[in-house]
Amino acid sequence: MNNNNQKKLNYKGTNISYQLYKSTNNDKPYLIFIHGFLSSQFSFRKMIPLLSDQFNIITVDLPPFGDSDRIKSFEYSYKNMADLIIFFMDYFKINSAYLLGHSMGGQIALTCAYHYPDRIKQLILLAPSCYMIKADYLSYYASYIPFFRFFLRKLMKKKGVYEMIRQTLYHDELITEEMIETYKAPFLDSKMYICLTKMIRDREGDLSVDCIRNIKTKCLLFWGKYDEILPISTAYQMAKDLLDVDLCTFDYAGHLLCEEVPHVICDRILAQCQ
Repeated sequence: MNNNNQKKLNYKGTNISYQLYKSTNNDKPYLIFIHGFLSSQFSFRKMIPLLSDQFNIITVDLPPFGDSDRIKSFEYSYKNMADLIIFFMDYFKINSAYLLGHSMGGQIALTCAYHYPDRIKQLILLAPSCYMIKADYLSYYASYIPFFRFFLRKLMKKKGVYEMIRQTLYHDELITEEMIETYKAPFLDSKMYICLTKMIRDREGDLSVDCIRNIKTKCLLFWGKYDEILPISTAYQMAKDLLDVDLCTFDYAGHLLCEEVPHVICDRILAQCQ
């Protein structure tokens, strides 16, 4: 995403693309956005202007997505991604922050809260990935086959960016040419498929039910009833497992809530996270 506010920070040899929206008011709390799988910080563009008056905001492109480096040596585990978020907090001298995570980003936010509970003020979870186990043995060992990355590329090309976005939305009329071009750009880089292949091996699986039940951080949980990626039944289960959670569901929304209902979510955040 081309933006004058975009910068890069090196984390363990990988350049991480991020944007910082900070005012001269140092009393404002920090809110860190964490995007989902195959997405980028671009997905939060509708929410940032609605929240920037009340928060200092950081958005990050998790590698290998967006404009961050695509390096095979990077460890694409959720724990390392959570450590990346804490690294940003340390770099900017943020003692504690609100975390907003969508899909895979929600699982990373939960991982932060589990491992670093004193650093997280509150979690804002938009259809977070949860209850998914590590890749099965067949997928794990198949990822070592040299041509596996070409299989991934062919599979994604066959489905197409438009169809991948459409599957995440209830209102597919929201899809724009800008969305298609922005989400497509990283996948034109052949290194992306090498990194996705390694991600299959590095991803350790979502937090266990016992881990989720030990998270004491307050959570705002949002879910669309027409989510084709993570069904609404998952939301109800998560609402049972989290200790301190407020669940909000949307009758006419899919998985990509930050595109479909940004105003409602931001209103709720402003009402409950101050």
